[in-house]
Amino acid sequence: DALTGIANRRQFDAALAEAWARQGRDGAPLALLLADADFFKALNDTAGHLRGDECLRRLARICERFAADENDVIARYGGEEFVLLLPGRTKDAAIAQGEALRRAVAEEAFAHPASPLAKHVTISVGVAALVPSAEFSPEQLVAAADRAMYDAKTGGRDRVAWYAPT
Repeated sequence: DALTGIANRRQFDAALAEAWARQGRDGAPLALLLADADFFKALNDTAGHLRGDECLRRLARICERFAADENDVIARYGGEEFVLLLPGRTKDAAIAQGEALRRAVAEEAFAHPASPLAKHVTISVGVAALVPSAEFSPEQLVAAADRAMYDAKTGGRDRVAWYAPT
């Protein structure tokens, strides 16, 4: 991604396909975190797009700190959304990692003058995890994380939510 310096959506899609095949072959779990900056449009509208761009770069740096394994992939999924692909993480480990990511963003205390939630940027994180099999598809894993992120947003934002792939 040109703005943030992390993988872009196309690179993420390729990494997901590779991780899906590898984890499925090994019978090992695969977790996905989808993080979205809360009230990002309001930040851009009040502080300007350059400040919004700086926010995205900072969020990318924070996300990178959570790539603990060489097979972990951090990417800008689109707009103000970031995705963390975490092979080998179970549901509980992924939820804990999502919560740690949420706290790290809050501790960064990047000012958000227009957020009705906090004086700083916050994120909502959706978490999904499973052992890849013929019963599921990579798209179902992404859809579950997206649904969980939506649940985190509608549940008040600045939180982590889980959704089981179906």
